[in-house]
Amino acid sequence: MKQKAQNSVAQIESDELSAMPDFIRTYAQAWMQPQSQEAPRTVPEAAKSLENIKESLVFAYLVSNLNFKNLPLKTFMDSFEKKILLACLRLTGGNQKNAAAVMSIKPTVLFEKMRKHGINRQQLRLPGAWSSSHLEMRD
Repeated sequence: MKQKAQNSVAQIESDELSAMPDFIRTYAQAWMQPQSQEAPRTVPEAAKSLENIKESLVFAYLVSNLNFKNLPLKTFMDSFEKKILLACLRLTGGNQKNAAAVMSIKPTVLFEKMRKHGINRQQLRLPGAWSSSHLEMRD
């Protein structure tokens, strides 16, 4: 038989609500806090909070034990740089001088970065730009 727990935001159904008072009692004793009569209704929120804390602790542990020598940082940074270049070029309608100004770099630096990443006008796919080979609007 399913019991329903209600709160002001959402209705939660659980087969395990009957086992929750033991859960509450265990944690109330562990934290030396009195058990409230309202506790069974708030267990889903408390369980979610505990789950969030557990996830945060696991994440903190993983981050603290990262070996940065094994991360492909250069590959990630190159990919990120290319995406930024393409976004700025699209934003400025392919105008390299304006794109360089937006990124606060010299146009020659932008040109070198475009060459490094193999960016050309065909990759920009500017909305409303006329295709010289097809004489039709590109999306």
